[in-house]
This record gives sequence, structure tokens and C-alpha cells, in this order.
Amino acid sequence: MKKVFKFPDVGEGIAEGEIVQWLVSVGDVVKEDQPLVEVETDKAVVSLPSPYSGKVISLNGQPGEIILVGADLVTVEIEPASSSVTTPNPEAPPKKEKKKDAGSVVGVLETSEKEFVLPIHQKASQKRSEGEVRAIPSVRMRAKALGIDLHALVGSGPDGRITREDVEKAAGRTSPVDSTTTSVLGPVERIPFRGVRRSAAKRVSESTQKVAAVTFVDDADITKLERVRLNKKGLAEDRGFNLTYLPFIIKSVVAGLKAYPFINATLDEAREEVVLKKYYNIGIAIDTPEGLMVFVLKDVDQKSILDLAQEISALTEKAFSRTIALSELKGGSFTLTNYGVIGGIYGTPIINYPEVGILGLGKIEDQAVVREGEIVIRKILPLSLTFDHRVIYGSEAARFMNTVIEHLEDPDLMLIEGK
Repeated sequence: MKKVFKFPDVGEGIAEGEIVQWLVSVGDVVKEDQPLVEVETDKAVVSLPSPYSGKVISLNGQPGEIILVGADLVTVEIEPASSSVTTPNPEAPPKKEKKKDAGSVVGVLETSEKEFVLPIHQKASQKRSEGEVRAIPSVRMRAKALGIDLHALVGSGPDGRITREDVEKAAGRTSPVDSTTTSVLGPVERIPFRGVRRSAAKRVSESTQKVAAVTFVDDADITKLERVRLNKKGLAEDRGFNLTYLPFIIKSVVAGLKAYPFINATLDEAREEVVLKKYYNIGIAIDTPEGLMVFVLKDVDQKSILDLAQEISALTEKAFSRTIALSELKGGSFTLTNYGVIGGIYGTPIINYPEVGILGLGKIEDQAVVREGEIVIRKILPLSLTFDHRVIYGSEAARFMNTVIEHLEDPDLMLIEGK
């Protein structure tokens, strides 16, 4: 009896994914819950397990290919049910007939007596098998084009990930430009627009089309905050993580969001309502080797500075190793982006739609400033707030920024160990 495993809905709003690599081949005998394929969806790579036990008779799709939710993935020949006959119990209550799936925009999915739950965290918790290759689809395709065996390479990326540069170096190329591909003006290279970059492009395009964006800039004097951070740095190091400025900034932002709730909101255009969020989930935009990711810290108002520092460290590591779960990339109410770690003072960050605000953090520098008529050296943090002018007035944005700065400049307003 043949059973078809279709690409399931692996997360909120996910309509498609990209096949990274097959973990089985045609003819293999698989067991229920055995991983079949790795698929990159949105900004995470997930391992999809088999809902059936049996023999694989077909695989649908090649690595690097985009598949839609509901599309056929694997066809499995399962063993026929036991031929033994049991006498029904006349006193047993009749079994309720399961409702058949009426279908959806992606078609009718197979039903099963056993509920299928996708273990999103499975890949992160499993120990990687020896010899397993870690590379994104575009790198795999490049290696195939150049005839490079990825198993023979040692990756220079995070957690041993093989990068495009590793492949080019193995092929004896000092430049990633493929001289065999030319235009009328000279050599060019075509790279599939997939994965994280493709996802980020969709998000920023949607934001720029739907949001009336305005950016407001100001500075915060964090000299006192720096002393507090250094004083508490040892507590974090004893627990195995670093204490950066970010947890303090998050706490300051939450104070501003509580004072000005329209900034912690979304606009429901269909119902003509502003939805004020009564929770505080802060997205953190980070630059990874595969592109921009935004992980979300949930209920930050209920966590201490050190709790936040530890969670930021853990999620950053997971984002770089591509073991982060889709649930950890969803549900934000406001976003921070720290381009200052790379360089830059002010910016015009793009709102993470459907949120209505994003705060950009510039490069922290020692500057000569005037305090009480004297020139002194202070540690200055540049801030750039982009907000949706459809929902937030300029005066409200300015007052929000003032509240954030007030808390950054007076660390006593923030609790180190408390909530």
C-alpha cells in the first residue's frame, strides 16, 4: 500500500520551502519518525520525519528546488496490515468516524489515526553524525558545478559550516567570479536568490509598500550605564555568557513601550483598528553568514537583565548554526537592529512589518560634550527610531525616545537582578 508524505505546514505563514538535502534514497527502508529531508523554510532549516514505516519508492524534488506546502515529498510503500482476524466485541461502543479533510488552498492532505507533530527542535537537539556535510543549498549547487566533494572540505563557517569561499578555494579560485559566465560588459556570476536573502527581501518590500515611515534620531549618554555593565559583567561570565549593552537597551525600550503603547502595536487595516499589544516581545536583528535574521525574545518585561543576556547569547548561537526554531523567529511586537557593531552612527532602519516601529543602534563612541559649561568625555550611543506615521505621531515618537534615553542614562531605573 502506497502512502504519500506531503510537505506539511511547519510554521505560521509558511507557504513554501527549499529542499536542502535528502537524508534517504529510493529503495531505503525507513521507520516512522526517521528524518527524511532537510528543508529551509523562511529563516530556519528543519528536518522532516517520516509519518510512516516502509520502503521509499520515490522522492519528489531536487536540492535547491522550491516546494509548496501540500506538495508531494516522499512516497512510501508500507507493509500491509496483519491478516489475523479478531472477533469484534458486540458490547464495545462503535468507533466514531473521523471527519475527512475537506481540503484547503494547497489541496487535501493525508489523514492518519495518529496525529502528526513536526518536531521542529529535533535537529537542534540531536548530535550530528560523523561526516555530515553542513552547507546551504547555493553552496552545494556551486560545489556540484565545480566538481568539488563537500565531504572532503573542512568548513570555516559557524559550527563547521562550509561556505562559498571554502568551495572556491578548493577549486583553486581566488575570486568567486565565474569567468565562464560572461555578459557584454565582462564576467558575471548568477547566484540563486533563495533562503534568508529571499525571505528578507520579501519582508522589506512589503514594509516599504505599506508603511508611512519616518525616522527620528537622538543620542543617549551611557557613561553611567557602562560602569554598571562592567560592575555586573563578572556575574554573567560566571554563568557562561557575556553581558552586553543590549539587555539594558531592551529594558529601556520596554519602559518606553509601556508609556506609549501605540508604538507596541499593529494596524488592522481591514477592520480599521489599532491593535495595542499587552505583551512585550522584542525582535533582535542580527547579521549571519546566510543573511539578516530576526529572533524574538518573548515576555522581556518579565525577565531580568541577566536572563535576557543569557537568552540573547543562546539564540544568537542558534541563529548562526541554523538550528533556531521557527517559533523563535515569530511573534515580535517591536524590533531592535544593532548596525553599530559593524560601523555607522545613524540610519533609517526598515520597520519589521506589521510592527509599527524599529530602533536602530549606532556605534558607541567616546565624545567630547558640554556638561554644566565644561567639556567632558562621555560615552555616547546614537539612536535612530523609524516609526509608522499612520499610527504614531511625531511628538509621541519623540517622547518615547526621551523615555528610552532617560532609562539608559539613569541605570538606577532598571533592575539588574529583578524583573
